[in-house]
Amino acid sequence: LHVRSRRQRQMCIRDSSPSFEYSKQEVVKQNDFRYYKFSDFLVPSVTSILRISRPKQIFNHSSKQADSFEIGNLMHEYLDCYVTDKKIEDSDSENSKIALKLSEVIINNIFPKIDTFISTEATVHNNHEYAGTLDLLALVDGKLTIIDYKSSYRPKSSLQIDEHFQQLAAYALAHDNMHNTKIEQAMIFVVYKESYKYEILTSELSLLNKYKLMWNETLDYYKEISL
Repeated sequence: LHVRSRRQRQMCIRDSSPSFEYSKQEVVKQNDFRYYKFSDFLVPSVTSILRISRPKQIFNHSSKQADSFEIGNLMHEYLDCYVTDKKIEDSDSENSKIALKLSEVIINNIFPKIDTFISTEATVHNNHEYAGTLDLLALVDGKLTIIDYKSSYRPKSSLQIDEHFQQLAAYALAHDNMHNTKIEQAMIFVVYKESYKYEILTSELSLLNKYKLMWNETLDYYKEISL
C-alpha cells in the first residue's frame, strides 16, 4: 500500500509525540462472547458488552454480513500496516481488493488531516472490568484523539452512532486511566463500500463526556444481567 511515500508518512510522526507501552492479550471467544485473556482470568470486550446490552434488532443484518466482517478486518489490517510502515501481502480476493480501496480512501482523504500518529491497534483495559483494542490514537488539530475505522454499505443510524461513540468513550476512559492521558475528542472514519465516499463523525470533549456516562450505564446494566 504505497499511496504516500515513506518520507511523507514520517512527516506526520513527530519525535516529540508521546509514547505509551501496551501489551498484547489473547482474544478468546466463548458462547459468542469475546474476552481478553489476562494471566489466568478473562476480561469482557467492550464490543461484546455493547452487543449483549443493546435492544434487540436495532442493527439490520443481511446476507452481506460475513463479507462485511472480512472486509472490515482487512481494512483495519491494511491501515495498521500503513501507519506502522509494514508491507501488505498481495491478495487477489474480491474482499481484499475492496478493503484496499476503502483503506486508500482513508489514507488519501482523512489521514492528511492528522498531525501525529501515536498508537495503532493498542489493547486497553479499565481495571480489568473491560478491555478492547483501539484503532488509532493521534493528535488532530493539536487534540489527543481516539479514532475508530468503520466500513459500511449504508449511513449509520443514530443508535449505531451512539453505540460506536460509547465504544470509543470506553477506550478513552481506559487509556486515560492506564496512561494518565487526557483524551480530548473521539472520531469515527466511515467509508462506504459501494460509493467509496467517506465521512468523519466527531465527538468533542463535552459530548465525549456524555458518552462516557452512557457507557458507564451500559456497563452497569451488563453487570446486572451477568449476575
